[in-house]
Amino acid sequence: MPHIRARGLALEELELVSDLLIEQLAVAMNTPANEFTLEYTPVTYFAVGGAAPAYPFFEILWFDRGAEVKAKVATIIDDLIRPQVEPGLDVTVLFHDLKGADYFENKQHF
Repeated sequence: MPHIRARGLALEELELVSDLLIEQLAVAMNTPANEFTLEYTPVTYFAVGGAAPAYPFFEILWFDRGAEVKAKVATIIDDLIRPQVEPGLDVTVLFHDLKGADYFENKQHF
């Protein structure tokens, strides 16, 4: 079920590491790889004066697996993405912890 939204990097950069990213996250989260969704969103960032350089930003929507797994997931993402982007750019990972009471799939409540 983990849903990963990625933005702030080129599609090609994400494609280079997508298989390895999902494989490593599946191990870290103890979740089958086929249960992951990886979403790419093209984005333009703005600052004072107009368009600004993008930086990789990943959002993880999941059922909380604890601080230790969060740290592992953030490290996996950073390690795989950092070589694909310009030096000095931040790589941000943000977790959204879902509650089972708020989650439905195929009309069924989890």
